[in-house]
Amino acid sequence: MNPPFYLRETPTEELLDLLDETVLGTSGARYRHLDIRNRVSTADNPLFLTLERSNKVLANVTFCRRGSEWYIRFFAFQGALQASGKNHTFEKRKGVLKNQLNQFFGAALWGNVGDEKVDSFYAYIDPKNERSKWMSENFGFRVAGHLVTQSFSRAYPKKSKKLRRIEDWNAVSSQIRQNFSSHQHYNEAQISSPPFYVLLDEQGEQIAGAHIMTVRWQIERLPGKYGAVLTRLIPFLPFLRKLIKPKDHEFIVPDCVWSEGNDPNLLQELFSAILHEEKLNLMLWWTDDKEDLYKSVKNKVNWGIFHKLVGVSPVDVVVLEKNPRQSKLPFFVCGWDMV
Repeated sequence: MNPPFYLRETPTEELLDLLDETVLGTSGARYRHLDIRNRVSTADNPLFLTLERSNKVLANVTFCRRGSEWYIRFFAFQGALQASGKNHTFEKRKGVLKNQLNQFFGAALWGNVGDEKVDSFYAYIDPKNERSKWMSENFGFRVAGHLVTQSFSRAYPKKSKKLRRIEDWNAVSSQIRQNFSSHQHYNEAQISSPPFYVLLDEQGEQIAGAHIMTVRWQIERLPGKYGAVLTRLIPFLPFLRKLIKPKDHEFIVPDCVWSEGNDPNLLQELFSAILHEEKLNLMLWWTDDKEDLYKSVKNKVNWGIFHKLVGVSPVDVVVLEKNPRQSKLPFFVCGWDMV
């Protein structure tokens, strides 16, 4: 890479400043990470590609190198570059970024980035997010699948005597691999770190489970048709005020979710008990819409008041491949990738 572009394996303070300031979403939901520095510090095998000028980072693309499949994360523009319109400086810098990324993607896919072997890049994008769509449409990515953002909320979550918190990956790894190892993009880089929660039957056998992480956002606008109005009304609505705290909202993100027999009652018990144990009121679960569990339970679980207000939000899986291939298998989704 030549200036003003740089490739690094560790983030600079200027890059962290950019990510701190970035507001995600351009229509619908708008939010900012409050724990982004910690999230960056836990990135698996990262490579940071930045556009810099006058000791400032103007744009960043982070790649998590997962074998030959590289996940694209932390795609961020400095404020002036996020704007749309005919601003000359904006268009010029965006054009420079586009050309450099095109060169990088081409070089990586054909084996010209050090000793790295790259077969594909993949990312998750909000189909309403113009910045993400720009990346996808300008570099030959194709939509390969679809995820859903499914919320689960309880003002007063119920505990369960069956619930156990587990800190040992080896105690849950066989069950997770059995359920997910055949999925597209399956990897264990993020999911092998605790905590895990399971439900046990009377014989002590695991009958449902999930890996979780806790996330903090500052919410500027909720998703959905009435998101802007709801965000303003939250301080005046006790039932919403308990679920959502826009200035510093903490919630649970589960992944590797499974339930014996795809039982909706077990799933509901698991999710409610996790919220009770963690003393929180909201979950956001990202999963492939082809996932057997989700297809079995989506119309049978009481997802809570938040779901009734905002519904289910779609997410596109986009892929850039050296040798395009089609698969009917669902995509594996780990929570870290989505937040």
